[in-house]
Amino acid sequence: MLRNSAKKAVEDVLSIALGERESQELYYSICNYLIDHDDTCYIGVIRFKYSLLCDGIDSNVSDYFIMEYMLDKMRKKHPLMLMALTNIIISKS
Repeated sequence: MLRNSAKKAVEDVLSIALGERESQELYYSICNYLIDHDDTCYIGVIRFKYSLLCDGIDSNVSDYFIMEYMLDKMRKKHPLMLMALTNIIISKS
């Protein structure tokens, strides 16, 4: 995940201005949470990323779409966890 792509997706989806490092950290925190608690959602993320890469989408654009997709899924399925992870990262910075 490219930092700039994660940062832009966080700004667009959550309307929160995080730094590049914090956005990257949020991405990895969401991935870890999904791996541990929602395998089907994480598999969907992997499938989506694979389809973007197979279609020849640029890595910057693909990373933005992946982060946007993950934030959307977390917002719909695990809103409290998304809020908690985001608040932890904001409080660390």
